[in-house]
Amino acid sequence: MFPTEFLELWKNIWSFLGPLTTTILITILILYLWYPEKFEKIIIHVNWALSHINKRFEREAISREVASIVSTAFVKEYRLERVPRIVIEWGEVEDVLLDLKKNMLFIVLKEGRANRYENIARALMKAIPELLAPEMKAVYDPKFVNCLSAHIARNLVKDYQPAVIAINEYIASELEKTEKLREIISMLIEVDEQSLLSRILIPELIESARLRYPYRDPRIDVEVEDLIKTLHSVVKGELAKPLICGKYFKLLFVRVARPEKIEAELEPHVKFIKSSLQECPLLNTIYILAAGKNIIAAKALLMRLRNEIRGMGMEFKDEEYEYTGRYREASLMKLYVCRIKIRKS
Repeated sequence: MFPTEFLELWKNIWSFLGPLTTTILITILILYLWYPEKFEKIIIHVNWALSHINKRFEREAISREVASIVSTAFVKEYRLERVPRIVIEWGEVEDVLLDLKKNMLFIVLKEGRANRYENIARALMKAIPELLAPEMKAVYDPKFVNCLSAHIARNLVKDYQPAVIAINEYIASELEKTEKLREIISMLIEVDEQSLLSRILIPELIESARLRYPYRDPRIDVEVEDLIKTLHSVVKGELAKPLICGKYFKLLFVRVARPEKIEAELEPHVKFIKSSLQECPLLNTIYILAAGKNIIAAKALLMRLRNEIRGMGMEFKDEEYEYTGRYREASLMKLYVCRIKIRKS
């Protein structure tokens, strides 16, 4: 649009709406373009205020608030490429439906629940499995998937204390039913402190679920539990040989941390990986983990492994992630995860 045409359009709008209305509309447009997240929060607050007049505004407020939480913290942490539009409906029974064609996620909540944050908590717990991978609900133990979703939701709403309380109450009610779930949730919390839940556990669960869907084999739940225990031991530094060689998960974890192994030009790590490949011929995923100053050594190990794996006649793909997180008892520091996916010919 040429400047003269734009000026003419502006004059027409000004004369039709008047200076005050036009100024308000332009201010709103600028806020929307420059500060979309803040603008969205204003709309959410307005909808919550109007919800006392009409329940339709409450649905809209919950939809927008859940979408806002998902599109910021959740998308960043779990690296989602596509997020559906979230729509809240009222009903007698809570349910969730993902419409892939319309790219919409419909969440049905029980009508009559007065607590705003409880509704947000319930909506998030329903949404998370669908957003990560709908196949997980069919492949894994539903109680485990529900508790995993509740744990993730609790992290997302940590700034909404009433929502955290609602989720804690739900988790407590579920954990009363089985000792095993209590143990798993306890381990998940410690694994998540180093962000290994989002960097390792969830990606592996998603990949395996998509490969196995729609078949449900209870044995996979045993291997999931073993995977969580192994990750927990890796985090605590208590496992001598962090190798999983099961039917559904075939993983190796290499923590680059001990000075004597680094000083030996990483040879102990290379020998360990080679022996693990012999012990578990179908091993298809290797994770290299490091923290702080050891990240340089971890990257050197990756360079070495690339040559070693090629020399074995195997194809592979590696992905590296550097981020800030907690490491054992230390404060926030730089962390490193590399995933090597092996494809054997």
